[in-house]
Amino acid sequence: MIAVEKLKSRIIINNKGELLFPKEEFGTRSEARNRLITDLLSRKEYMEKAGTGIKRVRQACKTNGNKVEFDFTDAFWTVIHSNVTETTQETTQETTQETTRDGIIRLLKDNPAFTRKDLMRELNKGDATIKEHLSNLQKDGLLERVGATKKGHWVIIKKPEDKK
Repeated sequence: MIAVEKLKSRIIINNKGELLFPKEEFGTRSEARNRLITDLLSRKEYMEKAGTGIKRVRQACKTNGNKVEFDFTDAFWTVIHSNVTETTQETTQETTQETTRDGIIRLLKDNPAFTRKDLMRELNKGDATIKEHLSNLQKDGLLERVGATKKGHWVIIKKPEDKK
């Protein structure tokens, strides 16, 4: 399953599944996960050429002035950063806080057993930031912790847009 998340400052693409070859060979080697689908798509002209995607993404980002990052864990991550820089520090901070808050709610909706450590990893934020947002979400009546710290889970009481 591929997940695409469009944020104001970046696009995050996540494809579950580990890299099929050593990390050092990334961008120079291509290996299809499903040869049958690859063969079908290439015959129907839905695919330009196997093995050229990473080079084309890098080139397109370079041409458009975007920074691109690739990361590998239990999934393959691509993050394309926006090249738009005309924002004030206050607007950027507010947007970051809203994005973090919305990200926490979205993640906990799908994964109620997530820990702060899980949220830190998924949102690329520090412990203090996640702790503060969780506390504020609880104070605002949007989120509740049920059960013990290690064995409990989160319950979303109402969505942020319902609060108004």
